[in-house]
Amino acid sequence: MGFMGLGKPRNPEEHRYYLLPGQGRGSRAKARYHLLAAWSVGLVASAALGAILWWLAKPV
Repeated sequence: MGFMGLGKPRNPEEHRYYLLPGQGRGSRAKARYHLLAAWSVGLVASAALGAILWWLAKPV
């Protein structure tokens, strides 16, 4: 850092990236798993809601 924390860092490459928790190894596979799980839950919930609406709307 420069004078009293102002200015450019001494080594800009050292401060270029900061990985948050969960962004390290395996994060891409975990994100793919979460996306697949979200799609699956969405499809099941949509089918259930559609079936309920169809059952309520059909004539007696």
